Amino acid sequence: VWLPVIVSSRPGAFNIYGTSTSLFVILAWQIPGYFSAAYIVEKIGRKLTLVLFLFCSFASALIFGYVEPTEVNLMCAGSFMSFSMLGAWGALYAYTPENYPTNIRAMGAAYPSGFSRISAIAGTYVIPLLHEAGWSPESVMWLNGTILMVCCVILFLFGYETRGKDIDDVLGMGNPAELHSGLSDLLSPYPDLLE
Repeated sequence: VWLPVIVSSRPGAFNIYGTSTSLFVILAWQIPGYFSAAYIVEKIGRKLTLVLFLFCSFASALIFGYVEPTEVNLMCAGSFMSFSMLGAWGALYAYTPENYPTNIRAMGAAYPSGFSRISAIAGTYVIPLLHEAGWSPESVMWLNGTILMVCCVILFLFGYETRGKDIDDVLGMGNPAELHSGLSDLLSPYPDLLE
């Protein structure tokens, strides 16, 4: 929402909103971003895939902030950023639920998702305010890139790989909930523990 407006405010800049073709090309790169993340998470794992895409998102944000604002440059940099950001989202959606034991997985994944929605809404107001306060497109992209790199470093240092692991066993919280009904054997992943 705010990014094309900020970039097009530079002298002689191409307005991405000026042509639907440019915007379509940039947005079309989201699809291969998702598919590549879906493939890579099974090859190198969730954690490293997310770190890789977060780092690429950081790099693409800086490139987009510094590139000469011509149509081709903005389309290429925007496509790289679109690919990287949506690849990070794809990896994040694979990684986040696997960090919580089964009995609280839905709640555990819902809270970060809710906070991301709040941040996305806040960003549409905060970033234009920073721009109006005199922040350059480069400084805005550095702010966003820094947030991405902080997340990348924290994940790399403190995150753990969940691919191919039973998270309940890893966390030592594998106590299944008891289902008191005739469907217990059918619905429970551990029917022998319910007897």
